[in-house]
Amino acid sequence: MDFFENINLFSIFMQPLAHQLCYYSILIKTKKMKKVLGLLVGLFLTVSTFANGIVTYSDATTAENAKIVGIFNFSFDSNYSIKDITKTANYYTNYFNVMPVQTENGISVKISLIEDSEMARRVITRFFISLEIKTITVNGKEVKLEEFIKNYIMN
Repeated sequence: MDFFENINLFSIFMQPLAHQLCYYSILIKTKKMKKVLGLLVGLFLTVSTFANGIVTYSDATTAENAKIVGIFNFSFDSNYSIKDITKTANYYTNYFNVMPVQTENGISVKISLIEDSEMARRVITRFFISLEIKTITVNGKEVKLEEFIKNYIMN
């Protein structure tokens, strides 16, 4: 087999691939495909920029006392509603009570443990996850939820 036969075999196998690539590039140029790609990009940007609200731990200065008493106070910004907070809290009534109150800057939320147990404290994590809260602001600094629970909620 000489060099020219190898090139001929190579072109025989590459022609279908080249044909497919050209076919797909033609599809992308059509108006329908541009609309579909535009919608997908728009959807991606919408989902990626969907911002969670800010939750601030109000008991940061008296955190040790809050751990002992089992009552924790938070401030939720206006991205949350009392209805959403109450609806989510209703799933965890065996472990703690949640009392949201509307304020000027958002919602003040008081979480009171029913029984001071490790399980009840861990379920607070589920409550925050259900509200899609990933960080909590403590003394002006954002703290990841897992770290917050470990340092400010657990005994």
